Amino acid sequence: MKRLIYCGLFCLLQNLYAHPTGNMISVGEYALWSYIYPLDDPDHHACIMIWSQGNSPEIFIKSEHPASDYMLYNRGEDIYIIERRYLASSDKFEIRILKTRIGEQPVEIWSWFEDNWRIGEGGFVMPSDEQIIFTRFPNIYSLNKGAEPAIWFDFGFPLKRLRAVHNNNLLLIGENACRLIGMNGTIVREWNALVDENVKNAPLNINQIFDADYRDGELLLAYWGKRTFDIITVEGIRKIIQQCRDPETPHWVAYIKNGKLLFASKLLFGGQTPKPVLLLYRSQEEIRPIWGIPSVQIKP
Repeated sequence: MKRLIYCGLFCLLQNLYAHPTGNMISVGEYALWSYIYPLDDPDHHACIMIWSQGNSPEIFIKSEHPASDYMLYNRGEDIYIIERRYLASSDKFEIRILKTRIGEQPVEIWSWFEDNWRIGEGGFVMPSDEQIIFTRFPNIYSLNKGAEPAIWFDFGFPLKRLRAVHNNNLLLIGENACRLIGMNGTIVREWNALVDENVKNAPLNINQIFDADYRDGELLLAYWGKRTFDIITVEGIRKIIQQCRDPETPHWVAYIKNGKLLFASKLLFGGQTPKPVLLLYRSQEEIRPIWGIPSVQIKP
């Protein structure tokens, strides 16, 4: 009964307050992100969208299952996809793992199994087809195929997300801090005190870093509390590169060739799916809408 209540509350909160579970990645010149399709689908069929320069976003893959989600990770050109579905008849979540490349059909490498850990929801990496590393607040876990999850490393601060970045490193994301680590657990770089403790009118009273990416010494942030997309330069200087307006809230970020991808959602109440807004940022003079309609007029 408790789990039934939890699942019901989760689905309600997901519809009211959050974007569909997922993330955004870049693979070469391509951007991929998870959402639902159609955008107002009451049954919440997950999809993955794909976009590249000179083209419009299109569906890369769509789930056959209602109440589903996709989570993404790539190692080079190899794309790993966690597909999650909710089975109302048995009141449980199941996931499977697919592997693919751009232009190829996904292949199932882990068949459906029950998921009590919300695997992939906070990001994941796969060092091999037989192992997955993932976060579940506040820890990071390792799971070998057919086994049970075990704590991978203890980094001494609560983790919300992780993502793979260049040079075989991982970016660990907390509510107020980020750490860049090697696959052996060695800390390469860290950023602390990333949120303004005195912020007012944070969306839903949540003041935290929602997502981050790293490239060539620069940290890219989606700062939910102030509705901003920020960078921290190699020299440690923090700059706001895009200010969202209510009802937009920053959700995901990703570096792509010659630019930055900034994904926000318009939080709409009354059971409506949050409306996506994806921008390609190259400079303050060159910001291009990719998907959705931004609240702020963007110069062409």
